[in-house]
Amino acid sequence: MRYVSADIIREVFNSEQFWQRAMNGEFRVELDKNEHYNRRQARVRGHRYCTRSQIVRYRDGNRTIAVMHQIRNPDGTLGAGGKPDPKHLDLGHIILKTRD
Repeated sequence: MRYVSADIIREVFNSEQFWQRAMNGEFRVELDKNEHYNRRQARVRGHRYCTRSQIVRYRDGNRTIAVMHQIRNPDGTLGAGGKPDPKHLDLGHIILKTRD
């Protein structure tokens, strides 16, 4: 296991096309956390009311390939650039994690 910066894990996530591969059905997408922001939380975090903070896993069989955080807007779109923010990637030969 190797701890890396958020920039590095995002770079690997994008270069390995994890998001596109999941959208194409290569991985099973599981929702681990789906926290609804109340009005105060949304205001403090700079989001709209009814925004959700989500933890999502991409799985291949029993193996967790990736764990990401994402912001889901009330209209269903993803916030913060439109893609999830990876926190854990299993590349087979090495696992990359961020410290947060």
